[in-house]
Amino acid sequence: MKIMGKSAKSPATKAVILAVACTLGAMVPVAANAAIGSACLFGQGRILGTGAVTAIDGAAGGGINPWAVISGYGTNQQIGATAFYSHVLLNNYNLNAYGASVGLFNRVEISFARQGFSLGNTGQVLDNKILGTAVTTPGVSFPYGTTTTAGLTADKAFAGGPAFFGSNYDLNQDIVGLKVRLFGNVIYDQNWWEPQVSVGVDFHHNEMPKDFAATLGVKRNGVSYYLSATKVWINGIFGLTTLADVNIDVTNANQQGLLGFGGVNGMGYKVLTAASVGVFLNRHVVLGAEYRDMPQNQLIAASGTVVTPGGGIPLHLGAVGDAVSKTSAWKDVYVAWFPYKQLSLTAAYVDLGTIATEKNQNGLYLSLTSSF
Repeated sequence: MKIMGKSAKSPATKAVILAVACTLGAMVPVAANAAIGSACLFGQGRILGTGAVTAIDGAAGGGINPWAVISGYGTNQQIGATAFYSHVLLNNYNLNAYGASVGLFNRVEISFARQGFSLGNTGQVLDNKILGTAVTTPGVSFPYGTTTTAGLTADKAFAGGPAFFGSNYDLNQDIVGLKVRLFGNVIYDQNWWEPQVSVGVDFHHNEMPKDFAATLGVKRNGVSYYLSATKVWINGIFGLTTLADVNIDVTNANQQGLLGFGGVNGMGYKVLTAASVGVFLNRHVVLGAEYRDMPQNQLIAASGTVVTPGGGIPLHLGAVGDAVSKTSAWKDVYVAWFPYKQLSLTAAYVDLGTIATEKNQNGLYLSLTSSF
């Protein structure tokens, strides 16, 4: 169709044209870098260990914290990539995480991680606790089929059957991460106080059932943000290369998103801190520790809350809401081995505190990262 001698373009067509133009514009510096380093565009020109290992959210860093470094060993003229697998064996739970990342010209990192949090036999224990969150006033019968505050009908709530988990239930989530190095270089800024600083964002999608998310009062999708500063001193503690990292996290993720986002009081974000240290005992072995704070969101409802669902029968919530809401800071002590650039192995003792009413969740962390 012609209008005044010019072709009319639909909004969709204009959007496509704009997207193509933006893409071509973004490719200009990429093409320039590629032309400069065309002989080794996909390379590993950085120093051993500067790609770090992989955190369980898929970003380059330690075991539980992302750092300001960019994944892989690509220089500012190269593209690097990694793949990883991690397993965390706790007293009541198991966590498996795997994924991959791409580092573009030591400037941009794009990562993906798939996490599976296995409840094992603890799932049945949690079912019993959730099913018991609502009790009737003593001496008052509970009509069959009446909906409780946990979203369950009376026949399920008092028949003793599992409502959500049973045995060997997995909480699964996908995390897509984007990290951009703003300024600084962990190796070449030795004569300056300035650290390497990066900003990152994680997009989470949790696959928990809708009824379980409604019971907890959480959302299944969420976005977390962080600012990370990493500094390396080649002549550090006892003359050994020493690393320090500090993060500012802006998040509403419960247990890093494994228990959803926000809570019954809303989706308010918390500003939290995280920190990591590491000492290179030699070129290939790093010994260190990490700390990561977690947000405290009220899940289910506070103990003592009284509600009257269908049927007008008063229900008194028990303490399970408070117990499920209890969250501890994550901590670990780790050793990482870099035999060569293509491979790193990490072992750690992790202390994740209380997770979903179960205390003393500590155990062994093992991770493998392959760089190419």
